[in-house]
Amino acid sequence: MVVMDLRDVLRDICSAARVQFLLLSPGCGAPEASALDYQFRAQLYENFDYAAMAAAVMALVPDRGVIDYKDEFGLHYLVFPAREDEGGGFFFIGPFLYRTYTEENLRELLRRNSLSDSAIEAVRWYFKRVPVVGDVIGWQQMFATFLSRYQGNPDLIVNTVRYDRPERAREKPSVALSAIPYTSIEARYEAEGKMLDAIRRGDISEATYYQNIFMGYRLDQRIDDPVRNAKDMVIAASTAMRKAVQQAEVHPLYIDSLSGQLLREIEEAENEVQVGALVPRMIRNYCLLVQTYSRERFSGVVRDVLNFVDFHYMEPLSLESLSGKYAVNKNYLSTRFHKEVGMTVTDYINLTRVRRSLKLLSGTNLSMPEIAERCGFSDANYYTRTFKKVHGTTPTEYRRSLQPRERA
Repeated sequence: MVVMDLRDVLRDICSAARVQFLLLSPGCGAPEASALDYQFRAQLYENFDYAAMAAAVMALVPDRGVIDYKDEFGLHYLVFPAREDEGGGFFFIGPFLYRTYTEENLRELLRRNSLSDSAIEAVRWYFKRVPVVGDVIGWQQMFATFLSRYQGNPDLIVNTVRYDRPERAREKPSVALSAIPYTSIEARYEAEGKMLDAIRRGDISEATYYQNIFMGYRLDQRIDDPVRNAKDMVIAASTAMRKAVQQAEVHPLYIDSLSGQLLREIEEAENEVQVGALVPRMIRNYCLLVQTYSRERFSGVVRDVLNFVDFHYMEPLSLESLSGKYAVNKNYLSTRFHKEVGMTVTDYINLTRVRRSLKLLSGTNLSMPEIAERCGFSDANYYTRTFKKVHGTTPTEYRRSLQPRERA
């Protein structure tokens, strides 16, 4: 039975909705608690007490319960206690909104919170960052169902709590000077950096998580055409991902082939939805490229041999020919290659040739001798034996398994 950690489940759910989740301990300090609103109030107020804010919200949460906390800016948080066997503390999921705020709504927030008009730019930028959850009932029911099992409380329901703090923080003398959302921009670049680092390591889950966080920082359109704007943003993202993959020592030919294919698909997209749908697949494909072809951990000679085999697999290859090509002792290359790659040079050559043959088996009607020749095997029988050793089935059986079965 697979047991999933609560943090992993929350991470996946919140990541899909682009909503932040935090685990804060009672008595946490201001620096830790300031993550609650991405330091939004720090832009508006002098010496805002984040620790007091976190403590006040925690005090509202019942044992084995959950609240939907709505603050004075209309921002929502789902807050519930962590189990003692997991270290205690409180989970904060948010901030998020249940509707998009108009300019009139934002102006009303200023009036309600006694803020001057000079704060509008900071507020405007911040609310572009906050994700909007459209299905209120579905969102709450999902967490109620999940948390009732986690907390062992079958009667658990989500209670909405509105809390207006009696004390009021003092507005900064010149909010206009702090209106440019430096913290939001920094957080966006931080999320982008973590996404690219995960891609460089080939970590699909981590890259997807930070991509969702990154995409949550909504930006103004650079140009009037929304589709062109979306395409340009995704092209820029692909370029950054390509650089991350290059840092993982993936051969440029692989990177260029994938990025060229993605560029064509981006340009062929007809609307913003189609463009956006390409991003998760783009991340997955770049990560798979790293998982399959990264040479970052290999020494120079082994990296050279791997790359040469990858692109010259159809030619006559052997340990002797490769050691001669790179002017190294045959025994040294054999030992070094096996230690770093985990297989012999001959096994890697055969594995590469078999992998290349898969595309010919699935996408062409070529005969087995023709496929064997194109992939560098000396004859069809040797190809069949090698293929079965790798896949546990013959090439013919593999091709047959790809064909749709006829209905009885």
